[in-house]
Amino acid sequence: MTGDTKIDQRIVEKARAFNLLSPPDDYFDDPSKYFRLLRDGDPVHQQEDGTVLLTRYDDVRQVWRDLSGLVYKGEYFEKKFGKGPLLEHHTSTMLFRDNPDHDRLRDIVNPFFSQTSIKSLTDFTQDVIDREIKKVKQMGEFDFVRDFAFRIPVALICRVIGVPVEDADYIQGVGRKVLFPLNPQVPAEAIKQGHEAVTEFMGYLRPFLDEVKARATIDPAESILCAMAAAQREGVEVSDAEILHMCIVTLNGGHETTTNLISQAVHFLMDDPESKQQLREGAVPLPTALEELIRFITPLQLQGRRTVNDVELASGNGTIPAGTEVVLAQASANRDERIFENPDKLDLARRPNNHVAFGAGIHVCLGRPLARMEAPIAIAAVLKELPTMVRNGETRFQRSTRFRGLEQFPVRLA
Repeated sequence: MTGDTKIDQRIVEKARAFNLLSPPDDYFDDPSKYFRLLRDGDPVHQQEDGTVLLTRYDDVRQVWRDLSGLVYKGEYFEKKFGKGPLLEHHTSTMLFRDNPDHDRLRDIVNPFFSQTSIKSLTDFTQDVIDREIKKVKQMGEFDFVRDFAFRIPVALICRVIGVPVEDADYIQGVGRKVLFPLNPQVPAEAIKQGHEAVTEFMGYLRPFLDEVKARATIDPAESILCAMAAAQREGVEVSDAEILHMCIVTLNGGHETTTNLISQAVHFLMDDPESKQQLREGAVPLPTALEELIRFITPLQLQGRRTVNDVELASGNGTIPAGTEVVLAQASANRDERIFENPDKLDLARRPNNHVAFGAGIHVCLGRPLARMEAPIAIAAVLKELPTMVRNGETRFQRSTRFRGLEQFPVRLA
């Protein structure tokens, strides 16, 4: 018994010493072992910037269920970013706005992510995937992230927004500079680049908005740009700046996480012949398998809330005081062995699978129906059309704590 206590205390001490603001180098290759350490040793982890990191499933869900929790981080972000375009962007979109502003903005774009709208994009998605498969077959050697996985979601989200897909590489480059400062701790140079990127991105989008607003008649079903411009013309309270910021956040959210989902799904399946064979033979329905891949990968690893009331944690680990900035590690919640049996193993037939990869409440991921439509088609196409694909060099993960994605994934057709 004494030995167990000593082991437990060592785990507690190691967990308390963990610093998400400056994680170890091997964290980015496999954060799951650090999340397990935190769940066991310090599930309510006080960080040096005053935030509290929650890693257990029940605690994460508990904070999400408290509908009084806020996402607006104006004061917190001002200390982090300083005044300027980056602060304006990350306090202007529905991502970091509470009601009534959240619903005012989300209601305009919601129709583009309904089941009917997603169904209408299915043929377009298949055409894009067929085209990209043909390209990489001709290449023989390629980077799976850059040359395939990225090309599919960015084509869809460019169409939905109303900008040329030919600008995809530019959109990704400038968009990442806007997103990267959301990581818990970033250098001053990255924040400076973030301010510049927001200005540049808005300048890129402005002519498209001006062209739509100059039309005598605007069809709101054509694109998100059109929908927001039409709503503005009809008297809905939405400014030009809000329209541009909404397009930026939707473009970023619409391709980054789905690119990461598709590329990592194939990455992990390549190391798991049994699971890959299950999919090829149809032994597990693709929608069921996809939910397990989403749980296992969790492309968006962290979200935040600020408590308005004291929140008594469901796990019995105490109470989060009102006014606390909470970091919710949904990636850790999705690996919590208290909820998921053998959570670090990919089990494509896992049922039930109540993962929290898309969040919960009013801020649940807007684009989840789009991801659930395009990712299975892409994965199935790779398994069928590129059966000889093998690794062709080092696979490397991005050094980002908020988003989990592959920086490079070189492959060749054997």
